[in-house]
Amino acid sequence: MEQQSSQSKSSLALTLWQVSKVLLFIALILGLGSLNVLTLINDQAHAAGVSFLKAVLAPALAEATMSRILSLSPTEKYGALEKSHRALESKLVEVKKLSAARSQVVKNISKRVATRAITNAGKNVASYAAEVVPVVGVAAITNLTISDLYDDCQTLKDINELNVAFGHAITEDNTVCGIKFP
Repeated sequence: MEQQSSQSKSSLALTLWQVSKVLLFIALILGLGSLNVLTLINDQAHAAGVSFLKAVLAPALAEATMSRILSLSPTEKYGALEKSHRALESKLVEVKKLSAARSQVVKNISKRVATRAITNAGKNVASYAAEVVPVVGVAAITNLTISDLYDDCQTLKDINELNVAFGHAITEDNTVCGIKFP
C-alpha cells in the first residue's frame, strides 16, 4: 500500500509538473503576445521596450550592430524625424525673419523709386514750356539733364541696396553717379 501511495504521489507530482509547464508556456505566450500588441499600439510602451533592449543588449553587442538593429525601430525613426522637424522649424523661423526684412527693404525702395518717378515726370512736363524758349530752353534742358542724372544715380543706389538685401552682385554705379556735367 505504501508503494502504491508513493507511486500515486509521484504520478500526481508528474501530472502537476506537466500541467504547470503547460500553464507556464501558455502564460508566457499570452504575455509576449500582449506585450507585442502593447508595443505596437502604445508609443511609450515601445520606447520603454527599446530603452530596455538598449540596456540589456549594449554590453553584449558592438555599438555598430546595436545601431543597425535599432535603426529599424519606429521609435528611432520617430526620434530622427522629430529632430529633423525641429531643425526645419528653426530654419523656417530664420527664413521668415529674412523674408520680412527683405520685404521691408523692397517696400522702402519701391516707395522711393515711385516718388522719384512721379517727381521726374512732373519736372519733365513742367519744363516743356521753358525748353522751347530759345535762350531759356538751353538752361532748362541743362538743369533737367542734371536732375535726371542725379535721379538715375539714386535709382542705381536703390538697386544696389536691393542687390545687397538679396545677396546679388552690386551694380557699378560710378558710370552714372561719377558723371560730371560740363
